[in-house]
Amino acid sequence: MADLAFPYVTAAVALPLAGAALAAANETRARMVSMAAAAGATLSSLGAFLAVERAGGGRLDEPWGLSLFSADPLNATFLLLYSLLTLGILVLAPRRDATSKINAATLLVLAATLAAYGADNVVVLAIGWVVSALPFIAGPFHGTWRPRVGLMLSCLALVGALGIIANAAMTDRSAHPLSLAALQGHNYGGAAAFAMLMAAIVFRKGIFPAHAWIEDAAEAGPVLPFCLFLNGHLGAFLLARVVIPEFPLSARGAFPILSDLALFTALYAAVRAVAEGSARRILALLVLSQSACILAGLESATQEGITGALVHCIVVAAATTGLFSVLRLMEVRFGRSFTAAEYLGLARYTPRLAVLFAVCGLALVGLPGTLGFCSEDLLIHGTLVSHPQIGLLLPVATAMNAVSLFRLFSKIFLGARAGGVYGVTDAVPRERWVLAAIALFLVVAGLTPATILGFRTQAAQAAQAPPHEKAGGPLPPAPHSAILAESCPAGICR
Repeated sequence: MADLAFPYVTAAVALPLAGAALAAANETRARMVSMAAAAGATLSSLGAFLAVERAGGGRLDEPWGLSLFSADPLNATFLLLYSLLTLGILVLAPRRDATSKINAATLLVLAATLAAYGADNVVVLAIGWVVSALPFIAGPFHGTWRPRVGLMLSCLALVGALGIIANAAMTDRSAHPLSLAALQGHNYGGAAAFAMLMAAIVFRKGIFPAHAWIEDAAEAGPVLPFCLFLNGHLGAFLLARVVIPEFPLSARGAFPILSDLALFTALYAAVRAVAEGSARRILALLVLSQSACILAGLESATQEGITGALVHCIVVAAATTGLFSVLRLMEVRFGRSFTAAEYLGLARYTPRLAVLFAVCGLALVGLPGTLGFCSEDLLIHGTLVSHPQIGLLLPVATAMNAVSLFRLFSKIFLGARAGGVYGVTDAVPRERWVLAAIALFLVVAGLTPATILGFRTQAAQAAQAPPHEKAGGPLPPAPHSAILAESCPAGICR
């Protein structure tokens, strides 16, 4: 088994933890400390990403004897993407959202999420999952009772499932009872562990009927940290990292039902968003709908569906971060919460923010020429192959999400000139740089998606491959050319 040249994942986890402690103790320098810690985590994650790419897509352990962390095609992209998004949020956050307490809690969520991504140990995975949710259960981000209950149930279900798995592995005298890599394909814990893992995913992702806490958390709590928390997509990651490799037979039997439930959730959230008035709730429902589409793709058991889901994780994380950021910046500038009740005509005062909101929204719903087009196309193909009838719900949900986004954009930015508004500035440089980088990435990656699709295809192969194939070293080159040809019209992806 190959090793990383440097403990990149450990550094990516340790730097935000140290930054959180320093930010909490120093109010005056909290923002600078937080940005420095997030930048360090980003560089460490980039090192892990490049090491995996140079290794040809194989799994790499850290140069430690404890085997707590590892890097592979599945988690390397998640590590880098989440670090970048956190850094962007810390840079553009309004001053009132950049207190020492909020910055420290944000870094804690970053460190815990990265630990869960890189974990090769059931204890580390459980700690990362639980700690990432703590600020929303009892910390500075907690809101109404439903988010707290939903996240607590998710944490209890995951800890219980991993405890059952570890106990079964020890009873079976496994050589590495706590290693995720060693447990793959053994079905330790049986139906009870599988059911509890799926319950953890359902509560964390807000799949129907456990969906109500998503809207409440977006409405009541700090919207930027909540957006960052949702875009961790730890539920989808747990499905690809643990559930599919550990329980291949159980997954094969249960996934058709669970995929139908995810598709129903996607349509249900899309319908709710059309009828919703609060801007925050509309965006939360759109994230919920798109997250359910990701789960449906992972559960489709097709190469196209899984690859599309992994690419769509990137699209949803980047696009919804841009959307929530623009909404929060508008709320701070105009001192109000926005609704879809009237046309405000605010594009006259903030044209750059209006354009960036539109680009992120169009990428989220799959406009041709953006990365969302490729991911949506793969998702639709994969779900239609595995669910010929109910798979039609996915394009319907996407179309309804597009209607909701256009309605929200029109109500906030279009219409007659708003009266009584003075001294409002457009995006300042630090906000403009972050939002422009997100929009540029979504467009450029959509015009030339070969690299992203190839790397995500390797991750999809790793999730599907039998354990003995993954344990032997680097995976063979991913045959992504056929997927690329099917998902993008001639000329667009070249």
